[in-house]
Amino acid sequence: MLVTQTITEFASTHPDKIALVSDSACLSYGELNTRINRLCHTISANTHDRGTPNVIALLLGNSVELLEIFLAGAKIGWISAVMDPKWSPHELNSSVNDSRPAILVVDKAYYSRLNNIPRETLVVVAGEDLEGIDHDTAISYEAWIACNSENEPHVTVSKSDLFYMGYTSGTTGRPKGFVRTHESWIESFKVGTREFSHQGDDRIFAPGPLSHSLSLYAGLYTLFLGGTFYFLHKFSPQQALDLIVKHSITHLYLVPTMFEAMYRSHLSKFEPPVCSSIRTVISSGDKWNPESRQKAQAVFPHAQLFEFYGASELSFVSVLNPEHSLKKPECVGKPVYNVRISIRDAAQYEVPPGTTGQLYVKSNMICSGYYGCQEEPGNEFMPGEWASVGDIAYQDDEGFIYLVGRKKNMLITGGLNIYPEEVELVLLSLPEIDAAIVAGVPDSYWGQRVVALVKVKKAAFIDNERILAFCRAHLASHKCPRNIIRVDSFPLTTSNKVARKQINEWLISLFRDKKV
Repeated sequence: MLVTQTITEFASTHPDKIALVSDSACLSYGELNTRINRLCHTISANTHDRGTPNVIALLLGNSVELLEIFLAGAKIGWISAVMDPKWSPHELNSSVNDSRPAILVVDKAYYSRLNNIPRETLVVVAGEDLEGIDHDTAISYEAWIACNSENEPHVTVSKSDLFYMGYTSGTTGRPKGFVRTHESWIESFKVGTREFSHQGDDRIFAPGPLSHSLSLYAGLYTLFLGGTFYFLHKFSPQQALDLIVKHSITHLYLVPTMFEAMYRSHLSKFEPPVCSSIRTVISSGDKWNPESRQKAQAVFPHAQLFEFYGASELSFVSVLNPEHSLKKPECVGKPVYNVRISIRDAAQYEVPPGTTGQLYVKSNMICSGYYGCQEEPGNEFMPGEWASVGDIAYQDDEGFIYLVGRKKNMLITGGLNIYPEEVELVLLSLPEIDAAIVAGVPDSYWGQRVVALVKVKKAAFIDNERILAFCRAHLASHKCPRNIIRVDSFPLTTSNKVARKQINEWLISLFRDKKV
């Protein structure tokens, strides 16, 4: 089965059912499938025979166009490389050069940031106006798809064929393209049905960027079920809340920072409950802290709150359901039904429960590696074998998984290993602290000096000595920060995670210039 198969079926049996709704568009299953078919024939005209996969690169904001092109590519055996508009020009050009797409579909607003488009690449510009577009093959999007057949394409595509190239920032910050097969996402869809009880009448909303796998997965999974998928052109706390209320959204996929943005901007001003239609909230991308989770339960009183741990390359690994979140809030749940895990020491021997090691995963949802054999230090992928993205964890006697940190974030001070995430959890248990990040800076004696950046809650007060004393009471001495730095905010990556690399660079310059 392909990820697009049921869309074709729903277009035949329920052509008028609404498939997609955004803040500027609405498409039925019949309309969506017609546009997908026209795109299939249009894209097929650019098929090459260079001995490499046919790739169509997408540099678009959240839009119907992004989804319909992605689905058309999947339907005829192409790989859609979904690039993030928030990337720097260097990152964008590197990714285009690495993927060497036969077709590049780009929003005109982003075109000026590209200066390395291969000459043989067909450039399709979203919108009618081509003024300022200097590529020889450029054509507008609507003109590109206007004159092609609406009939179903006759192309043989296998469940083992690649269809999606997503990107991970990796250890260097340069985007690296991982590739997925139809089968891997179909298996992920099965997890969604089993763990979250989704159905074909669901109204599912993902307010995040479709260039990130969480929102894109939510969209394709919704269409696979025959539900209605809702999205915004750009995340706005107010627009997200308006959409939830207006359309009586039943299921919500988001990262914790997005809920906090909605709560702090608007929800905190109203008496809960505000969004009574929500039945399920699925959070991923970072651990949801208990205080924020409690606020979400008040805002969504009829909802079950789920967290899942995974990675773009691994898909689902574990799910923390509502019952287990009360029992063991610090964990990330138990492995999902079709996942095996192995926690190993540096010599690759499995460790007993309660012992920390590198987490390895085996399932039929794992990606097929990095496109073009791009290497990612610390990540290990062997087809049909165990895979790891470098997470450090332990499993308790009942099978619950606890993340300790990322191997790539590990600090070494005085010859001892420290995982910043462990120290951050201790800092966040102080009621006055709103957010905390721990990093290391070069130190001539210790090798690395442990530094904590803390953001204190509004109207709260806590002095540095109390913070340090609390750390000494709850951590081994070598894990305790040697410096506390107060900040008002943290830089974020395009996936709304704290930009540790940027923070590390800032700290190194700060200490080098002796400003601390």
